Amino acid sequence: MLEWVAALALAGATTFTESMAEQAWQSTRDTLARILGRGSAEREQRALARLDESAAEVVRVSEADEADEAAVLARVAGRWETRLQDFLDEHPEARGELEALVSQARAALPEERATRVTQTLSHNKITGDAIVIGSAGRDITIGRKS
Repeated sequence: MLEWVAALALAGATTFTESMAEQAWQSTRDTLARILGRGSAEREQRALARLDESAAEVVRVSEADEADEAAVLARVAGRWETRLQDFLDEHPEARGELEALVSQARAALPEERATRVTQTLSHNKITGDAIVIGSAGRDITIGRKS
């Protein structure tokens, strides 16, 4: 898999999942379904159904405790990460459209949700000892080993 495909799929999945419980979701949802449909009304409708199902799951848990919310967000984002990877593998020409939508959706997120969106780092070089710690919620802390 191409590195940009993995990075964009992760960024899209986390951003879109965080957006699902927000007011700006409807616009993001419609644009994402159009991108995923690639001109096919049937594919667009299928995408809308999947997006609505995921959004309903996120909205249901947004009122639950934080641990449940984190688990559901990670599960939904994981599904969308896989779907977006598959989509980009088949339609690399959609890269620009998807990148623009991710940026737009990220900018529309409230501060508390925007800070939870994973920032993807590419082509970074770490020399010497380092510790990288991750969780199912995809939060990553990078620091030098003492």
